[in-house]
Amino acid sequence: MILTEFEKKRAANMIWNAAGSYDVSVGFRMYDNNAKADLYWNTILGSSYAHFDWKRLKEFYNTFHETIGQGTYEALFWIALENSTFEKEKNSRPSLPLLRKEYCKQKLIEFMPSIAESREGWILEGHYRTSMGEDSGLPDLVDRKLLSEVEIGADVDTEGFIRSLSNTLAKYFTYLPGVSAKGQKRRFKIPVPRLFFGKKAGVSNEIEGVTKLVLGYVENQGGADASAFETDSEKFNRITEEGLRKYISSYFGKSIYDDKTSEKIQRECCTGNHEGTRIFFTRGESEDKVSGFAAKMRKEMQKQYTKNKEFFFDNIGSNNAAILELTNRIKNALLTQLEPTTVYSKTGKLNPALVWKALYLNNDKIFEKQVAEGSGSISVDILLDASASQIHRMDTVSTQGYIISKALDNCHVPVRVWGYSSMNGYTVMNLYRDYNETSKNNEIFRFFTTGANRDGLALNALMEQMKKNNASHRVVIWLTDIKPNDMLEVKGKSRNYSGDIAIEDMTELVHKAKLENIYVLCAFTGDDADLPNVQKIFGRSFVKVKSLDNFASLVGNMIQAEIRRM
Repeated sequence: MILTEFEKKRAANMIWNAAGSYDVSVGFRMYDNNAKADLYWNTILGSSYAHFDWKRLKEFYNTFHETIGQGTYEALFWIALENSTFEKEKNSRPSLPLLRKEYCKQKLIEFMPSIAESREGWILEGHYRTSMGEDSGLPDLVDRKLLSEVEIGADVDTEGFIRSLSNTLAKYFTYLPGVSAKGQKRRFKIPVPRLFFGKKAGVSNEIEGVTKLVLGYVENQGGADASAFETDSEKFNRITEEGLRKYISSYFGKSIYDDKTSEKIQRECCTGNHEGTRIFFTRGESEDKVSGFAAKMRKEMQKQYTKNKEFFFDNIGSNNAAILELTNRIKNALLTQLEPTTVYSKTGKLNPALVWKALYLNNDKIFEKQVAEGSGSISVDILLDASASQIHRMDTVSTQGYIISKALDNCHVPVRVWGYSSMNGYTVMNLYRDYNETSKNNEIFRFFTTGANRDGLALNALMEQMKKNNASHRVVIWLTDIKPNDMLEVKGKSRNYSGDIAIEDMTELVHKAKLENIYVLCAFTGDDADLPNVQKIFGRSFVKVKSLDNFASLVGNMIQAEIRRM
C-alpha cells in the first residue's frame, strides 16, 4: 500500500480548514486503513490547535518514543486528545457530533476481532461505544475506570491535559511522569501489551514513514511547520492574498466576474458579521493550467459527478415519478392562486372611456382583457449546502436539486441552481445553471462537498444576485442541514461563525430577504435537535427531508403553501 503525496496534501488541507489558518501544522497527519486522508481525525487535529500548545504536547508525546510501552501510551494519548478536543469543540462545530458518530459507527463495524480480544482492544472499543452515547461494554471494572480517566474532558489546558494523562499512565502502567524517553526505556524490562500495534511499535512495514494504528495510520513529521507537504508555489498560495485567490480559482474553477466586479460584490456582500471575508463566484470551469493538489481535487470532483449522475439514472423511474408529482403540484398552485390581471390590447372588451385615445392619439389599445398572472412573474433560486457536513449525502442532494429544477422547468418557471461552501476565508458560490438554461440540469450533478459553510454570507450574496431579477415573486429554496460553521471569526465578537451568532445572522438575513420581496423556503436535511433553530429562522416556511422518500410531496406542499401566502 502506498501513501501518496495527494493524500498527504489532502490531510494537511483538512487540518488547515479545521484550524482556520494556513499557518498551522501540529506535526501529525492521519489516514484511514486504505491510506486515505481521514476527515474526522484531521478535523480533530486542526481543531485542537485552538486549545493546546502543540510544542508542549509534542514534548510530552516524545517521552513515549522507543519505550517498551510506546504503543499503549500513544494509543491512550490519541483517545484522550480526541475526547478533550471534541468536548471543547462540539458546541461551536455543529457538524462535529454527527461526524464523530458516523466515524465510531464505521470503526465498530471494521473492528478487528484479534484486537478486540486484548485488554487494550476492549478499551478502544469501549471508547467508540461511549462516544456514541452507549455503555462501554467493558466487563472489568478496572478497565472501565481506566477508560473514564483517559477520556479527558473540556476543562483542561495544555498543562492540565499532560498532568492528567501522565498520572493515569503512571497509575495503571509503569510510566514515569516528567521523565524523558531515554529514562523510561532504561527503567523497564517487562513488555507492556501494545494497544494499536500488531508488531513492533514504530514505523509500519506496510507504508513507509508512518505508524500503524487500529484506527488507520499516523504520520509524524516532528517539526513545527508543514514544509514536508508544500511545494514552493503552495507556500506562496497560503501566505498571500493573490496566491490564495489563485488557489481558490484552481480548486473550484475560474471566477465568473472580472476583478473590478468582484471587488464591487465584495463591498456589497461582506459586511456586518461577514466583514473581512471573501466571496467568489464560479461555474466550475477549470483554469487552463491546474497542477498539484488542486488538480487532484478536480479529478475527485469529476468522479463524484459521475457517481451523482449514476445514482440519479439508476433510480430513474422513481425520480421521474417525483418530478411529475412536483410538476403537478406547482402547476395547480399557480393556476389556483395567481390573480387575474387587466391588460389593454387591440382586442377584447371595449372600454368606452379610452375611445378618445384611438381618435386623437392613434392608440388602438382600447380593449380590456383579463389574463392570469403568468408563471413568468415567479422565479426560483435553489441553494444547495455543499459543506463537508453533507459529505455522505452528495448523490441524494444533487438528485433533490435536479428534481426541483426539472419540475420548475416543466411549469415554465425560471430557475437557477447554486451550491456553496467556505474555505480559507472565501465563501464560494458555484453556479450550476441559470434561469434560461433549461438544458443544463445535468450540471447539478457537479455538486461536491468540501470545507465549511458561512450560510449567512451565501444568502446575502445570493440576494445581491437576485437584485437583477425583475420577477414579481422571487423565491429561494434552500437545501441545508442548518449547521453553520466557519472558523473565520466574526469581527468584533472574537468568536467563529457558528452557534447562536450564526443562527441569529441567518434569521436576520431571511427577514431582510422578505422585506425585499424574496421568499426563502428551507428543505431541512439535518437532525431533530436543530429543528428549533430551523423554526426560528424560517418560521413556517420549511419541511424536513432526510431522504428521497416523499420528497416531491413534502417540497410540493411547501411551495404550494408559499404561493398561497404571496
